[in-house]
Amino acid sequence: MTRHIIDHASPEASGARVKHFLDLARKEGLHPAVKELNQRPADRSARKVQEFLRIELEERAGA
Repeated sequence: MTRHIIDHASPEASGARVKHFLDLARKEGLHPAVKELNQRPADRSARKVQEFLRIELEERAGA
């Protein structure tokens, strides 16, 4: 009985067409969605850190 397709360590690229397709896919670069996400402005407000500190200080004052 053969193993399930997930049980194989890595898919084997056998054949010239598959190898050529994989080579083209690697050369295409990043997906447009990934490029768009990387161009988003970074959130530098540190709002989450401020909220965690506020909660921590409230817990210390109550204890």
